[in-house]
Amino acid sequence: MLSGEWFPMLFPNIWELVEQFKGFCRSKGWNAYDYDDVIETEKGYHKFIWVRHPHPNTFKSIVMNPLCSIREGISYRIIGLSSMAWVLPETPSMSLWQVIKEAPSLSRTVAIYDLSRAYKGEPTCLKLNETKSVVLQEFEQFLNGEYGIKLTPLKTLIGCESL
Repeated sequence: MLSGEWFPMLFPNIWELVEQFKGFCRSKGWNAYDYDDVIETEKGYHKFIWVRHPHPNTFKSIVMNPLCSIREGISYRIIGLSSMAWVLPETPSMSLWQVIKEAPSLSRTVAIYDLSRAYKGEPTCLKLNETKSVVLQEFEQFLNGEYGIKLTPLKTLIGCESL
């Protein structure tokens, strides 16, 4: 990426973005599972959920139960997640933000990345990330370094400290 330049036609589809970031994580020595969008570090497991339109009830049920199965060979194992990131190619509904607002402690383990603007050719996207996850911090740096995406905290944009 050339500094200061924005090339929206180069922003990958969501599945390519997943694979590129998993490759980036492997280069850092982290375990990026082949069959799952889970990154394992010495500090735990970090899951990426890539979905177009998360239904608020589905979102709530998943974030309230931070367990996940991962494939290892021909079997599966249940793990506890340290963090999860919802990466959305389309603008989420206000009811999704309301779920987080009603349970603010979720924002310590759950991040939301609204990348819809990147797919419309704009370099500034929204995020809600109050986690301490090194993987999610690296994801944000990856988006900026590889694609020039600047992530604006949702709270800053709407001036709301309780979201």
